[in-house]
Amino acid sequence: MKFMDITVKVDKSLLTIAEELENKLKDAINQATLEVKEEVLDNIRRGYVKLNYPPISESYRKQLERKGLLPHEGLISPREDKKKLEKSISHSFRRGGLEGVIKTSRPYAIFVEEGTRKMPARPFFQPALDAKKERVEELIKKAIEDALERL
Repeated sequence: MKFMDITVKVDKSLLTIAEELENKLKDAINQATLEVKEEVLDNIRRGYVKLNYPPISESYRKQLERKGLLPHEGLISPREDKKKLEKSISHSFRRGGLEGVIKTSRPYAIFVEEGTRKMPARPFFQPALDAKKERVEELIKKAIEDALERL
């Protein structure tokens, strides 16, 4: 008795392209994550001036003036708190480098970002992502195009 069989396989060159695409995407995600993180840090350092937040209250301005902490461009107290928030910003990668994560370890950061009943929001994470959205898309698109050029 004769048997028929059909073999379906992927050409090895396609596997190479898939590997290349993955590597290029990892590079793009790495670059994008670092650029967004730098934007977050810049927002913390220069938030009031850069992001046009309303000026600090007169009582807070006087308090900073007494402490010798003016001019004040950052989102929060220019010395200790700002440095703590700034130093708490970190990045990592998940899913084998295909996902970049930027985070803070300071529990009060969410109150700065979203505000409270008594404190207006002074977002620094979302504006960073908004500012870099097109750049992130550009990096990923270029990675895909570069890998697919081989086809």
